[in-house]
Amino acid sequence: MGTFVLGLTGPTGAGKSTVRDIFSQRGFPVIDADKVARNVISGSEKCLMDLALSFSVSILNHDGTLNRQKLADIVFADKNKLKQLNKITFPHIRAEIGRIISEEAEKNEPLVILDAPTLFESGCDKMCSGVLTVTASEKDRLNRILLRDRLSDKQARLRINAQHHEEFYTKRANYVIINDGDIDELKIKTFEVLDRIERGL
Repeated sequence: MGTFVLGLTGPTGAGKSTVRDIFSQRGFPVIDADKVARNVISGSEKCLMDLALSFSVSILNHDGTLNRQKLADIVFADKNKLKQLNKITFPHIRAEIGRIISEEAEKNEPLVILDAPTLFESGCDKMCSGVLTVTASEKDRLNRILLRDRLSDKQARLRINAQHHEEFYTKRANYVIINDGDIDELKIKTFEVLDRIERGL
């Protein structure tokens, strides 16, 4: 059997990062798509120039690096600008994720977790053997975002509204975790999914 690549996704604030950490603690390699994206955007002069041409040089710091907060303020307030951002960055990100997956497969890793908030939008789901969606009520998600990111209520709601509805994630998933309890319940649900995957390997 080859390497099983599990795409991990879901709306912001659902608890996806906690599920990712549970897999990581069990020794499975995790590819953090957000981290890959940051590295790709920062490390690619062409990508930075394309972003500056599309969103104006105001998104760059004085030293030519990306001002992430300025870019975030622009794209989270306008869905069309978010689509524009994705169109520029996704091809670069997909290529790098594909390279990392190949590296892990060469090590004969049985299971690799691809943690990607925009798994479907980026086309990275096509690299996956299966998809796990983590979701939660909007109230729980809002509270978690406020605590985690220290945003204002308005900024947190903008982030939630910039994303798809829950069904967008759940109907495309092979496995779904509803994070409506405490951390111990989330661990149990995660291990149940892991058991289902391992039985199929």
